[in-house]
Amino acid sequence: MRLTFLTTVLTLLHLTTASILPQLDSNLLPKFKAALSKTKGHGINLKTTTGFPAPASNTNTNSTTYSFPKTYALLLFRSFEILDAYGPIEILQFVSHFHPLRLLIFSRSGPPAPVLTSPTLPSMNPQNSSFYPTFNPTHAIPTSEEQWNDPDMRKVLESVDVLLVPGGMGVYNPDLERGGELEFLRRMRDEFGVGIGVGGERNDTKERKDKYLVTVCNGAAVAARAGVLDGRRATTNKMVWGEVTPLGEKVKWVSPARWVVDDNIWTSSGVTSGLDLTFEFVRQMYPDGVAMADLIAGAIEHEPVMDWRYDPFAEWFGVPPQN
Repeated sequence: MRLTFLTTVLTLLHLTTASILPQLDSNLLPKFKAALSKTKGHGINLKTTTGFPAPASNTNTNSTTYSFPKTYALLLFRSFEILDAYGPIEILQFVSHFHPLRLLIFSRSGPPAPVLTSPTLPSMNPQNSSFYPTFNPTHAIPTSEEQWNDPDMRKVLESVDVLLVPGGMGVYNPDLERGGELEFLRRMRDEFGVGIGVGGERNDTKERKDKYLVTVCNGAAVAARAGVLDGRRATTNKMVWGEVTPLGEKVKWVSPARWVVDDNIWTSSGVTSGLDLTFEFVRQMYPDGVAMADLIAGAIEHEPVMDWRYDPFAEWFGVPPQN
């Protein structure tokens, strides 16, 4: 049984690219789902070691109040960190085999203009390397009142359940204010309830469901600059703690922390901690989340950190305990 189960998982791992998925044997996904149903959260037993403490109390108590998230949105900007965005998306793509998910990718220009990962200044690329892939957005962020009030655009924005903001060198770019990215975060909070918990208010009277703001690494700097983290607990990459935290003087910055949950705002520490945050998000947000998280972790061969307090990098980079 175990051999068959693992074979199924590994087979799917090699068949998850967009080009191959349409050609899958129609019997394979049902087998994958059957394997998942038999795990009951224990199909893959990840070893608990002293390096990976048991889960701590840092959960969103509202997670079972509303239906599970279906529409995820990425906010991309020039010089974003690739793994910050596409590490979580890798995990969520697996989830999409079991639940109907939709991915929206927002950028300043929108399609067909790609989002560049190359640095904006020559001094940030001293070797003059050309090793920077590009990514295609699905939508342009609205930058005028006419665009914000367009009925089709508002329908799209209202559908967003989770807004993910990656980090990268581009988070410090002053052009994010002029280009509309910071205003996008503010209005997604004020008008569409992203990151506002059950006890919060938005600038309309519509009944709403939970909508989440997630930042990875120093993507917290973008959210902090927009003011959407004010008064909330959050964390960020400890290597750039001194650069990011002054951008949010009203934020309750937390260290040590692998990730932090403050109601409907989830923030992670550096880069790969975004994977651990996403695994925890899946555990909490979906009725079969524990089983799915175990299954996906085994498939991609990643041992998730399950304790949000496990953060050796805080000591490594000399960030003292706080909040």
